[in-house]
Amino acid sequence: MADSLTRSEFDLAVHLGTAGSVGALKSSTIEAWRANDPSWKGKHWAYTEPDDRGAHRLHPINISPRTKSTD
Repeated sequence: MADSLTRSEFDLAVHLGTAGSVGALKSSTIEAWRANDPSWKGKHWAYTEPDDRGAHRLHPINISPRTKSTD
């Protein structure tokens, strides 16, 4: 299942260079992610947190919908 980020978390990750839109990825990567994760909306990616060796990996993400304030 694809992880979800809020819009502000995603915007910060893009600013830091750790997330982006699928336009930056190979079509084979996008197709594989779609096949392995039907819940992925097919638009965004991010790097994982580092594993035990310190490696970050690309993975699919979804952006959660904005919430409306009740003010």
